[in-house]
Amino acid sequence: MLTLRSLLPIFIFGLIFTSTAHAQSWGGRAESKTQVLVEPLAYQAQESNIEAVGTAEAVKSIILFPAVSERVISVNFIPGQQVEKDQVLLTLYNERESVALERGKIQLKDASREYNRLVESRKKGAASQSQVDIASTQLAFAEIAVKEAEVALRERIVKAPFNGIVGFTDVEVGDRITQQTMITTLDDRKTLFINFSAPEVSLAVLSNKPEVTLTPWQNRDINISASIAQIDTRINEQDRTIRVRAKLDNSEDRYRPGMSFRVKLSVKGQEYAAIPETALLWGATGAYVWQMFDGKANRVDVQIQERLRGTILVIGEFNAEAMLVVEGVQQLRQGQSLEAINTPEGIS
Repeated sequence: MLTLRSLLPIFIFGLIFTSTAHAQSWGGRAESKTQVLVEPLAYQAQESNIEAVGTAEAVKSIILFPAVSERVISVNFIPGQQVEKDQVLLTLYNERESVALERGKIQLKDASREYNRLVESRKKGAASQSQVDIASTQLAFAEIAVKEAEVALRERIVKAPFNGIVGFTDVEVGDRITQQTMITTLDDRKTLFINFSAPEVSLAVLSNKPEVTLTPWQNRDINISASIAQIDTRINEQDRTIRVRAKLDNSEDRYRPGMSFRVKLSVKGQEYAAIPETALLWGATGAYVWQMFDGKANRVDVQIQERLRGTILVIGEFNAEAMLVVEGVQQLRQGQSLEAINTPEGIS
């Protein structure tokens, strides 16, 4: 019959065997890996932005007035018409000027003939030098009279000084207009200036050839690329702003002078690592992130340069070949084994 004393060695042996087996089991088990989400390290340039409201203006824009007061005998355009340079837009009564020009041409021809005759006579000794001089003076007066008649006639014919589009007019045939009567407007709007005022602090941005984006107020889904054309030489002392003009290509004639635009100026600066907000942690020494390289966690201390929507631009001693840990960053420690549960580009 087995007694307690005889069973004790068997019990001790079994306990030792079981402890050894458990020890071997735990010693042979691989270290557990923490599952994380990772992504390649991305870089983004820091931007300086300025926004303003601008108003469109035709690159060439004038109001036409008559040079003299007279009665209108013809109006040769309609509002909105495309006209060419030197095209006749309006004609004033000019019969007297036409007659004066014809008379002047006849007198010029006669004076020229008389001058040539006296020059030949002088060569033969049949005319004095004083007669030749008087004829030369009369010829010069006749030439001036013709030029004056041409100017007077030209002042009664209104022409387009450049290619463009004419606006409304209240002038009709038969109206007697004066030098203060507006005939019409003329705009060359193939190119538009967008006039706006920028704050004084924006001079650094303006001097670095910023990217200009225009958005029409009536359609905010449209973004148009433009360029800075002119910058004023002085700061307005009243509101501390500077006048600026952007140039907009309007060859398709979509926009009109006077329209409002939202103006955005952007200058790209130095590039920084772009970190999702979820990847950034704070410790006793400041901000830091985790990278995964060869399946191990590596802490990287960073300095924040700029906060954007959902992203933070930072600088730090990053490993360009390592992935950035974006989720599962809590409770990580240096050198900890990691397992990426997603497979972005660069992870096998």
